[in-house]
Amino acid sequence: MTAASWLSRKGHALLRYGPGFAIEVLIFWVVLETFQQLNYGGRIITTPQSRTALLLSVAFVGLAMGAAEARFKLYRRIWKVAGIHDAIATGFAVVEASLLIALANWVLPGDYRVFRLAVPLLAAPAALMGIGIFRLLPRLISRAPATGSRLLIVTTSASHPSVRELVQSPSPEWQAVGIVTMDGRQLNQTVLGTRVVGHVDDLKQLLESTEADGVAFVLDRDSRPEDKEMFNVSLQAGLPLFIVPAAENLMGRHHSARLRQLSADDLVGRTHRQLEVEQAREHVAGKTVLVTGAAGSVGSELTRLLAGLAPQRLVLVDNNESGLFDITEELRMALPIDIREALVSITDREKLLTVFAEERPDVVFHAAAYKHVPMMEAHPAQAVTTNVIGTYNTLRCAEAAGVNSFVLISTDKAVARHSVMGCTKRLCEQMILGWRGEMTCWAVRFGNVVGSRGSVVPLFERQIEQGGPVTITHPEMTRYMMTIREAVSLVIKTLTVAKAGHVYMLDMGEPMRIVSLAEALVRARGLRPGEDIEIVYTGLRAGERLHEELLGPDEGSRPTDHPAIMEVVSPRNFSPESLEWTIRRLDELAREGRADELVRTLKLAASDQPPAPPEEPRIERQRDVRRANDDS
Repeated sequence: MTAASWLSRKGHALLRYGPGFAIEVLIFWVVLETFQQLNYGGRIITTPQSRTALLLSVAFVGLAMGAAEARFKLYRRIWKVAGIHDAIATGFAVVEASLLIALANWVLPGDYRVFRLAVPLLAAPAALMGIGIFRLLPRLISRAPATGSRLLIVTTSASHPSVRELVQSPSPEWQAVGIVTMDGRQLNQTVLGTRVVGHVDDLKQLLESTEADGVAFVLDRDSRPEDKEMFNVSLQAGLPLFIVPAAENLMGRHHSARLRQLSADDLVGRTHRQLEVEQAREHVAGKTVLVTGAAGSVGSELTRLLAGLAPQRLVLVDNNESGLFDITEELRMALPIDIREALVSITDREKLLTVFAEERPDVVFHAAAYKHVPMMEAHPAQAVTTNVIGTYNTLRCAEAAGVNSFVLISTDKAVARHSVMGCTKRLCEQMILGWRGEMTCWAVRFGNVVGSRGSVVPLFERQIEQGGPVTITHPEMTRYMMTIREAVSLVIKTLTVAKAGHVYMLDMGEPMRIVSLAEALVRARGLRPGEDIEIVYTGLRAGERLHEELLGPDEGSRPTDHPAIMEVVSPRNFSPESLEWTIRRLDELAREGRADELVRTLKLAASDQPPAPPEEPRIERQRDVRRANDDS
């Protein structure tokens, strides 16, 4: 470093930190002189101080504060966000400076002392108050009441760190006007001047009495079913709702907003099931796990949870290059496990077999599938090729590679067998029911997943952001809803309860009216459905039904060891030979592009009475053989 650059650095530092330090020295010196002139700490002095004594006193204060500043590095602190640690450091710095001044003053001969002996010690509290106010002034100014709307905070506990942070640092748009708690012992207490106004049981009345313009929920856990009542009270009041991430969860949430809007996951109010995932650890830890469709919504969440169970190797299979790259890099950055990606389509049996042969997985989760009902009605060949042939390929490759457990992700649309997509998934379930190999395989059936790619929720949210209208196919349409995290957690949990050749169904709760979900999302943003945001009904699309079912007319259910997982008692309609013939026939029709015949054959195969393969003409063949023998 050259002398010029060194001088430039020191000059910038002096300009940056010098004024603040000079003000501190001035405050400390004024306090000391005030105590000196008021005759505290010793004999009364009637003669005025000499100019030399005054200059010496300033030098004492400057050197002492300089040493204390350097020791506690007060000049490096950002005072706009100062907290208790900064206040403590300031206190220690002032105490140290006072002791240094007192010591230097004591060393001087009596006639040359600039202060009475006790003055530096007696003045320390007042000096600390003055310097503390000066240093914390930016923090106090930043806490000036916001000019935005009034925000009511609803929390599990008023002592939650996120509550303190929200009150201490209000956003320009919102200011906290009260806290509503679930802990009755905290009523009428205050958090940094903001009062705990009541209990959540009285939320409706408190929303009116506080004249709140919005509600922020600070929960030390994920949303639960019982939270839906609180959300509904706020929605009925027509107020925007926000969820404040817990302070301990803010780290690691990339691009996470401090105040996030209420999501469909919160409105569905399903139970968080981290415990179920942990209970399956022994079935995953130290093993090679392969996931098809790993770049999709369900597949990517499945890989995230599986990665946390310490597999020896996690193999991600998908033909979506960008999505596969994103989830692979995300997992590699988050966890130190062996991640392998395979850019392979499940319809390419030879390449898929190569992946299985190289990786030799112990457990396979088959999530790859086309899922959009109206689109599959228009493209039945692609639906059959990916969903049926792709699943058949994956099963055969898994068997050849010696896989121990195979889990098929199915859907409630396999029940009605009305749409092309539903029929393909029903045929996949029949593959599981009729499986005769050594591999243990089962299927898990669940309904709509909130927020998955292409589902109605992201569509509604985009339409609301654009000012509407929100489009719904029918006012009476209902769907079973669950969060991606819950669905995937229960799928992993089936590793501990499933039996070979069975279909399982997840507890989906009660069906939700789609129009109610859309209206709730509108109200959660402080808007009025039908007025601020128009709702338009477009009519049912091809393959859609008003209501989904979880069991078919020929099916029943019985409980398992887990209350949220039911075993589906489903008939096995195919013999292995008939199933294989049906799959070959569908593959042939899909390759030839005979769409109408393909759809007819597919729906017949998914029905209660699927077609049987044509019998060979054995009798005619025997007659021909006899005639040939007679002629010879």
